[in-house]
Amino acid sequence: MQNHRKPVRFGVYLPAYHRASEPAPSARFLASYAHQAEALGFDSLWVIDHLFVSPPSYCVAFLEPFSVLAAVAGSTERITIGTGILVLPLRDPVLVAKTLASLDAMSEGRIVFGAGVGWDQRELDACQIDRSSRGQRMDEILEIILGLWREDCFSFSGHHFMLRDVQLEPRPVQQPRPKIWLAAGTVPSGTSSHITQDHRYRPDRGLRRVARYGDTLMSAYRSVPDGDTRWLRKDRERLEQLAIEEGRSPSELTHAIQDHMYIRMDSLTTAVETTVSQFTAKPFAEIAPYYLLGRPEAIIPKLQARIDAGITELAINFIDPDPSQLELFAHHIRPHLRAASGELPAGSR
Repeated sequence: MQNHRKPVRFGVYLPAYHRASEPAPSARFLASYAHQAEALGFDSLWVIDHLFVSPPSYCVAFLEPFSVLAAVAGSTERITIGTGILVLPLRDPVLVAKTLASLDAMSEGRIVFGAGVGWDQRELDACQIDRSSRGQRMDEILEIILGLWREDCFSFSGHHFMLRDVQLEPRPVQQPRPKIWLAAGTVPSGTSSHITQDHRYRPDRGLRRVARYGDTLMSAYRSVPDGDTRWLRKDRERLEQLAIEEGRSPSELTHAIQDHMYIRMDSLTTAVETTVSQFTAKPFAEIAPYYLLGRPEAIIPKLQARIDAGITELAINFIDPDPSQLELFAHHIRPHLRAASGELPAGSR
């Protein structure tokens, strides 16, 4: 694997979700959370996208991601904001291109476009999408969005979409375009059967999509059971091979990961289990090897292993929406993480 080290960045997911017994978070709360994250030195803000409560992964309901990003764009100044990730096959490509371009303009060039094929059958059914068409639809949507952002007048003829002489205004502020993060990578056997149950999941297809259209491979927490980073390394090696096949330099592509975290300064296992049960429908014993849970000294080595494996951005979703989790990470975890090069700590300014 080639060594293309870049400074490590740390992102945080907005707690744009709620449990069945609780009201949805307000725009005021989310704006305050975003402002605090920026003040503490986080580099990016993200939103999860699910149309419905989506067991077994989650037992919470998520707000619509574009609405959330619009709500926090005005309460922040430098931090990037992104979809992490948008279930792209559910959506119309022209509307997505327009919305992302508008958000990029409103945020003065801070939007990141993260997308994936999705897995929840109920979401696909509700939007009248054949599960077997997800990959092809996503490729066509990406082609259309890139074309609308790049060209003054764009036409497209595909299996699922057809456009003639479409002009998009405004175009994104960022040049040549906003960064594109694509979810892909290996799902270790036995970790997420709800994703691989139809036996159609092929990691190579997603990695090829990243190599062709993307700027960043976004791996998921499930790729690092008990801190074992071998799948991250294998996916990165394969991505570099595919990038060369697509006529790109591997140095153009970066590697990020999305993780779920809950920090405790004590050793109350029951409190950890209770918090986990309020966020995911999976049994605690099943999810514990994948989530980052407990005291800082238990979490730091697992994060460091990700950085040492080549991860250049960690996007962290705190499963407890209390903003004090931001403080705990900033003061008790980030200062103890070193850059993969062995130079300054990843959190140094």
